[in-house]
Amino acid sequence: MKVLLFLSVGLGLTWALQDQTNVPVAPYFVPEQVTGSWHTFKLAATDPSVVEEGGAYRCFMTGIVLLDNGNLNVTYLHREDGKCVEKFYIAKKTETPGRYTFDYQGKNFLTFMDVTEDYTIIDLESKVGSLIVTELHARSLSTSDVGWDYYFSHTCRRGISPLDIEDLSFSRECDTL
Repeated sequence: MKVLLFLSVGLGLTWALQDQTNVPVAPYFVPEQVTGSWHTFKLAATDPSVVEEGGAYRCFMTGIVLLDNGNLNVTYLHREDGKCVEKFYIAKKTETPGRYTFDYQGKNFLTFMDVTEDYTIIDLESKVGSLIVTELHARSLSTSDVGWDYYFSHTCRRGISPLDIEDLSFSRECDTL
């Protein structure tokens, strides 16, 4: 009986510590590629309410800083009590380049799906309630169509309806959050 209990606890811990994300990472990812300023253009989620106005994941990423230990300091703007608030999240590197973890309403896996000079697509998977959020960010305000085809394909693969994609390209930071 003790062996069975020990085995089940061991398997449970192994499963809990595994990176359950099955999302492919951007090929040849290096963290320096994603440092700097960003503008959020699209957000989508398996639970659309979290990216709609007032939703917990409705935010604008404004920048990423690479820390000395390899982690990322990611800056987002959120609306709280009617005011725009700047929040910083530490994305902790994993053994897989381009995949990070961070704590926000539980444990999350953040994966850089695609990174170019102009845009990045981020896949976020929360381990609380199996929430998936996808984000499309661009370096310039004038590149709202850049990366759209790949982003659209990715959201479909993740089971997110095209009707549930929030277009933030006409919103700037917290102005209309």
